[in-house]
Amino acid sequence: MSASERALGALELRVGDPARLAAELAGERERILLEVGFGAAAAAVGAEPGPRLSVPNRVLGSAPATEVWLSPRPVTRGRRGDLVWAEDGEALFGCLTRELGGGTAAAARSVFEEMLALGDERGYPHLVRVWNFVPGINEEERGTERYRLFNVGRAAAFDERYGEREAERRFSASSAVGTAGARLVTYFAAAAAPASHLGNPRQVHAYRYPAEYGPRAPSFARATVAPAALGGALFLSGTASVAGHETRHAGSLDGQLDETLLNIESLLAAGAAGAALPAPGDFDLLRVYLRDPGTLARVEERLRRRLGERVPLLFVEADICRADLLVEIEGVALT
Repeated sequence: MSASERALGALELRVGDPARLAAELAGERERILLEVGFGAAAAAVGAEPGPRLSVPNRVLGSAPATEVWLSPRPVTRGRRGDLVWAEDGEALFGCLTRELGGGTAAAARSVFEEMLALGDERGYPHLVRVWNFVPGINEEERGTERYRLFNVGRAAAFDERYGEREAERRFSASSAVGTAGARLVTYFAAAAAPASHLGNPRQVHAYRYPAEYGPRAPSFARATVAPAALGGALFLSGTASVAGHETRHAGSLDGQLDETLLNIESLLAAGAAGAALPAPGDFDLLRVYLRDPGTLARVEERLRRRLGERVPLLFVEADICRADLLVEIEGVALT
């Protein structure tokens, strides 16, 4: 994917070839909030010259890609163990990884405890987006699927900080897909001002899923509209072929892709407090997770036919949070 710059009001997002972006941004290092590189050999965080996260998931159909979030102002940076971050007075971006040695639930809880504590401490108490990459997400750990254990740990961290009722109002856009290795990988964006979190009329709120999906329901909103100081950007959660709370079109890639797009269209049509939201083809980036890399050509062709040629698409290999799901789409757009 060639480098592309997307203005997000007060923020910028650039996505493209790592070497090319490094050259382009050589004189703008003081504005970088976070760099995220895909296709790395292993998960890792770095703090020099700024917060940097390496994600093992392979980019499909192109060379490894990097996304870079920039502020219009110089940023300040910090590090605490394997948690690194940058902030500009309105937005805070951070990343961290955690070994699963003590179990997935414990790792997820510690990651979210640190993330939420940092936001409160630095004055950015409002999450707007969280990206999670869970090793062996569909594998069992002591008889329970790791994604379900991840949900247990994540919910416990929110409950401890806010209480269960208040926590629901804090859940932001999010995603959780599989990754290689043995480290939980997370990066996030938080704001000083409140954000608006959205539901989808075709779907049950994820945090109210019935108990058949695990001891704790997933702690996220379907989308989040960032505050004006962050450009009012729309962050779309990982979206898949789920209607109500049930998987639709198990075993059918075409059926799941159509259902996923229907869910995205439904959410955008419902809007946020009457505000118009962009159509899927007007997004500034859509990231498409594919369980089977061999489906790339078919999925890309169908998406281009539906969405047109304008929207940038980044395809990434990843297992999806439910074992019967084949594809998931997330994105970011101006409003």
